[in-house]
This record gives sequence, C-alpha cells and structure tokens, in this order.
Amino acid sequence: MPWAVVNWTNGDMRQLQKKGFYVAEACDGQTDFESLAFLPVHQALLDLLIAEGIAESCQEGEGIEHCQQYHRAENPRLIGLHWSITGLCNLNCRHCYMEASSGRYGELPFDNVIHLIDQFAKANVLEVSLTGGEPFLRKDLLAIMACLAQRRIRVSHILTNGLLITEEALETIKNYNFSPCFQISFDGLGGHEHMRGRQGIEASVIATIHKLRAARFPVVIATCVDTVNIGRLGETYDLLKALDIQSWHISSPQKIGNWRGTTTAVSFDEEANAYTPLLDRWLKDGKPFAIKLGGFFRGHANGHTTGEEERKPRFTPESYDCGSCRENPYLLPDGTLLPCPGYVDTVLQGRMPNLFREDLSRVWSQSLLRTIADMKKSDLLSRNEECLQCELFEKCGIGCRSSALAETGDLMAKDPIGCAMWKMGYKERFRELASAAQVTYQA
Repeated sequence: MPWAVVNWTNGDMRQLQKKGFYVAEACDGQTDFESLAFLPVHQALLDLLIAEGIAESCQEGEGIEHCQQYHRAENPRLIGLHWSITGLCNLNCRHCYMEASSGRYGELPFDNVIHLIDQFAKANVLEVSLTGGEPFLRKDLLAIMACLAQRRIRVSHILTNGLLITEEALETIKNYNFSPCFQISFDGLGGHEHMRGRQGIEASVIATIHKLRAARFPVVIATCVDTVNIGRLGETYDLLKALDIQSWHISSPQKIGNWRGTTTAVSFDEEANAYTPLLDRWLKDGKPFAIKLGGFFRGHANGHTTGEEERKPRFTPESYDCGSCRENPYLLPDGTLLPCPGYVDTVLQGRMPNLFREDLSRVWSQSLLRTIADMKKSDLLSRNEECLQCELFEKCGIGCRSSALAETGDLMAKDPIGCAMWKMGYKERFRELASAAQVTYQA
C-alpha cells in the first residue's frame, strides 16, 4: 500500500490513489489550491477529504505537525504487531504456550523496549496489541504506552488476566487517546481457578470485567476448556450476558508449552456436545455478543448483517495461506518475531528473526518469516496432492500452519485437526444448526 491516510486514534485507514495522494500531500498549510496546478478533479478530491474529516481549512502558512507528514517505510505493509511486553506472570496457567510461570522469556529493560518501538515507527506499524505474560506486571506499562502514543502507534487490544487493573490506569490510558479492547482470560464459573493455577481469583476477575464495562471499554472474554470446566459453560454464558461483554471466544488449547502431555484435553465430540446448546441459546437470545466456538463456529453480535457465520470463504490455489500473519505477526518478549503465537515452542522458533539482531523493516521484507507470510495455497497443494482432489479444499484451505506444525512437526503438512473437523462434518453440522435455528426463531 504505497499511499494511505490513517487516523491513529481509531485505526481508520483510507487507501489513496495517485491523484488522491497528490491532493492529500498538498494539504500542508502552505499550498495554494487556487493555482493552475490544481484542476477541477483535484478540487473535487479536496472537497471529499474535507467532507470525510481528513482535511480542514487553516490559516495560510499554519503548517502541519511532523506526525502528519507523509512517511514512507522501506518494507511491505505491516498493520500491527501482537506484542508480549513481558514473559512474567502472576498466575500458573496449565495451558500457557510460553510457560510464563517459569520466567522463560523474562522481561526487557525499558530502554530495549523503546528500541523496539523506534523500529515499529520506522516500519510504519499502525497499531499493537499488548499481552504477556501479564502486561500489568510491568511497572512501566503506562510509560510504554505513552511512548507509543508519542509515535502515533495505537494500542488496539490489551490481553490480561484482569487481576492488576486499577481505575487510575484506565483513566491514564484514556488520556493517551487509547480506547483498547480488553481481552480478559476467564475460564468459566467454577473452572477458572483450576485452569489458571491459583485459588481465590475468580471473583476478582468478574469484578474487573464490571470495572471495564463501567469505564466503557469493550471486553472480549477468552475461555480455554478441558474436561474439568467444559460442563460449566451454560452458567458462564448467563454471567457474561449479564456483564454486557462484546465477544466470547472459547477454545481448547494447542499442544505447545505447558499444555504438552496434558491428560484433560477434550475430544471433538466433547467440544461439539458442549457448544451445541450454547449456539442454540445464543441465537435464541438474539446474538447478544459475538461468539467463537472453537474451530466449529463463529458469529457476530446482533446488528451485524455480514457475520462470519453467513459468509462462505472460498480458497483457491492463489489464495495466501494466512491473512493474519501477513498483517499482525507476533513478537516475543526477547525480540523474536513469529508469524503468530502458535509458533512458540515449535521446531521453527529458533529460525525466526530477532529484532535485536536485525531491523524490523528488513526482516519484514526478507526472512523465513516473510517466506511464511507470502506462502500461498498452491505451495501447500504441491506437498499435499490428496488435498488438490478433495472437494473440501475450497472451504478448509488445508488448515492452519501453526496447528499443522504443532501436531506433525511439518510446516507444509495438512492441518490434521482442521481436516478432521471438516471431514467428520462438524463444520457443516454447526452451520446447519445455526441456519435452522435462525429460521425457527424468526418465524
């Protein structure tokens, strides 16, 4: 994307064509739009920029701030980074992919963090989501966010266990012009403490959700299920509906980090049997929040007419393998850049670039990470010929690379979990359940 204008406070990005860029760059407080260099088509584009709130009238010679000037990065477009700003945590989660309770990745000094932020700005990173470990364990978290604000890099999400958030911190975040979505880890009524390895915290997490909603921050709940807590999802649904959350993501953990060798993982049937009544209740209640039921189903809240449950993606050999890693790769606390968190604790982690040895702009242009980001379905089909003949290919796209890597050790293998989910009919079953239920309730 060679030309765009971005509202850094909310992430709104408008791609520009050549003429639009010419006009936008001329909105510098110095250029006379009455000159012969500006044709009627340029004036029309200026009027559009003004109508959209992108440009405004000013006094002659007023000028613009440095952050408003055009900034060209020497790398492909990089929308955001999912950034673990600490490897430390105050819990001992049974499924932690980065084994935070062991302190394996530690925590970078503040000066090193600023070095990374400088690289983000140079590469035109537009936003970051902050995670850990537990990000609120960092005493300098608000100072880090202040540096991001100074460089006009938006904090889009904060992923936290919710035990250390204060009202003072929330006010400061608002003062930085950030309005992040908070993703709170909550594994359900009666099951949260079991999964998180610490007693006496469930009520505190619920109180934090109340606090965030009272402060008008959007909240996403992330729930990990196993055989111990999966039976309490119905009660948890009632609670989350009452808490006025924006989205609920439920999943079974990936077999990496602390979850390796677990004895309480759920089967496909156990997940499907637990999710089916949830889907029915969610539809019957009018879709009170967005929902993601493992790999079986996802849907938007009421009012979104183009929910994912209604879309039918069609993969082709020319489709890129993963859109997420092309726009939002994952940064470990030690500076290692990965396609996503699912690559942690895999055979490829040690081959990934580190931003303390190489510059972000360079590795985002040329590295093993870039090769993975540019991978297309045709590359996978050349290694999985049976998928080329499979009638489900256009729907499954050979699955997820991190799942394939974790399950088989081979990046180019088909994803056995995704494959089984499609071939065993789970995806279609949930789609049909949703369609039938919506017809019934609408009737």
